[in-house]
Amino acid sequence: MNKRATLAQVAAYAQVSIATASRCFSNPELLKPETVTLVRQAASALHYKAPRILERDLSMARIAVFTQLFNHQGGTERLRGVSNALRAWPHELLLYDVIGSASSVDYVKKLLVTKRVEGLIFSGVPILPEVATYIQRFELPTVLINIDDPRFSRVITSEKKGCELVADYFNKSEVKNILFLGARPSPMDNNPGIRLKSFREHLNVDKKTASIELLVDPLSQEAGVEIRKLLKSNRKIEAVFADSDLLAKSIYVAARELGISIPKDLLLIGYGDCDSASQLGISTVRTHLDASGRRAVEILRGHEHSDEPARVELKPELILRSTT
Repeated sequence: MNKRATLAQVAAYAQVSIATASRCFSNPELLKPETVTLVRQAASALHYKAPRILERDLSMARIAVFTQLFNHQGGTERLRGVSNALRAWPHELLLYDVIGSASSVDYVKKLLVTKRVEGLIFSGVPILPEVATYIQRFELPTVLINIDDPRFSRVITSEKKGCELVADYFNKSEVKNILFLGARPSPMDNNPGIRLKSFREHLNVDKKTASIELLVDPLSQEAGVEIRKLLKSNRKIEAVFADSDLLAKSIYVAARELGISIPKDLLLIGYGDCDSASQLGISTVRTHLDASGRRAVEILRGHEHSDEPARVELKPELILRSTT
């Protein structure tokens, strides 16, 4: 019995890419009619039968999102923006929790080989060279959120500019002893240390000299212990800039337990503008988490009408509430 022809053989016979041959069965409306005819003639000549997975309901779009589902940097709000933008578009949303920088490689390989998705979104997680190569080879529409890679369309909110807004606010205030509370760098960070560096570089010299830093694991119990220990110490702290709203919430709770009045005794600014910041009235840097998810979907939907990768930059805002 002869071995069944493969999609790669059909593509070679028709002198097109594997991605183009796949689209002839899954998304023929995206190709020129003559290309579809050429590939189907090649399939017929080779007695190729497309897998059922390629002959699916074309009205249902599948979008895969790669993110860290349980991180502290607003992943939930971004996913909400993606979901809201997809509501008017028949779809299936596939979520992949990238727990390590290499874990997305196998996911992407499987998705591209089986052609089960119309688009990819990488939300706040690094895109490895091997993954990028596969995406480009199969010509799959891809949008990155907060990853400024010129090879792909992306939605960016400048962390540098956001932290400079906080530094400007403190420079204009009377506070001098400032605590920067940040997350310890992890292998999944796209630009580790950028928030602390941007904040410190923009502070006035006298405030920079008097400021201190504390890096913790925001999701650990030890973080709360270290925060309370510092607030109870003899070190004078007049203001706190937390590099996530989760850490800002930890300061907020610890200060209340210790009888420290916010903002009378301690100014507090977070980062991200997650739901918790709004609920507790915490001043924060709005990084348009929900909007970045929506814009990523809008770029995906307009992908076939664009020849060049799009770059959308959302301007961060300093939102002042009851903690300043």
